Amino acid sequence: MSKLSFRLFFAILLISSVCMMMHEVHGQEMCHGRIPGDGSCDAGTCSSQCGQSFPGSQGSCVQTFINRFTCQCNWPCS
Repeated sequence: MSKLSFRLFFAILLISSVCMMMHEVHGQEMCHGRIPGDGSCDAGTCSSQCGQSFPGSQGSCVQTFINRFTCQCNWPCS
């Protein structure tokens, strides 16, 4: 019986110490913006336009409809 209570005590101690050491994690929100275009998107042009329109953003081409693409900019919200 003493071995069981000894193991149980250390299991509870281990679990509680791990829970106390864990910090609360906050995910960073991402803001999005679209740059209108003619349905075709070039990755290099999209990145440069996003950098000019939304400082600190990264641009990528996203498909909106069949064979239609738009430039979407993503940046961390502040």
